[in-house]
Formats: sequence, C-alpha cells, structure tokens
Amino acid sequence: MAKILEAIRDFGPKLKLNKTLTMRDLAAFIAMRTAINETQVLSVLLELKFAILYFIRQGTPINLPGLGRFAPGIGRDGKYRVNIRVDKSLTDGMNEKDAYAGRLDNPDTIGLDNEGFKILWDAEHPNDPLEI
Repeated sequence: MAKILEAIRDFGPKLKLNKTLTMRDLAAFIAMRTAINETQVLSVLLELKFAILYFIRQGTPINLPGLGRFAPGIGRDGKYRVNIRVDKSLTDGMNEKDAYAGRLDNPDTIGLDNEGFKILWDAEHPNDPLEI
C-alpha cells in the first residue's frame, strides 16, 4: 500500500525552479540597482561570506536584518554546522498575494486534505491504494 507522502510527492503543489543564479549574476543585478560597480559588489559579497565564517567560528551569531540570522551549531556527531534562520520579512514577501512569479505545478491541489490525495492516487494507481 502506498503512503500519503508518495501521493503528496506525485500530486502535491511543486515549485519549478529556474536555473540557479550565480554570484556574478547577483552582483550584476545589485550593480544595476545601485551606484556600485559589479566588481565592487562581487568583492563585498565575498567578504560577507568570509566575515560570517570568521564570526561564527568565534561562536558569535550574526543578525542581518532583512536577510536572517547566522549562528554556529553542532551535531551529536561533533560536526559543526551553520544554522540559518531566514528573516520573516523574506517569507512574508514571498507570501504576498500574487508575489510569486515562477512556475507552479499542481496548483489545484493546494489545501487538499489526505482524503483528496487518496482520491487522486487511487484513480491513478488502482492496484496500489493509498493508506491513510
């Protein structure tokens, strides 16, 4: 019997992402919107990475309003990691009405409950009914 996660994976809403933007592309965009040239923007972006790494290695969390909070963490296995908590304003901006302009597959299943996914799954897979 199929599980609900399989049905959500196959029939749930999915964002179709564009090609990942490079740092150079981001720098060009920022340079276009500011009085800073692209090379300077690239330099600042690289320095931002090194600054974050420097301070979290010291055990110092960094809060960048509008972007998020970077903090060091450690797992049970002793491996260090970077914890990133995205600023609420970014999430809120994504959720403004009609703000998302990218592609979305299966938008009609937004808000569908488990029974709705069962109907979709069972119609497509009659020999493997969904177990809820």
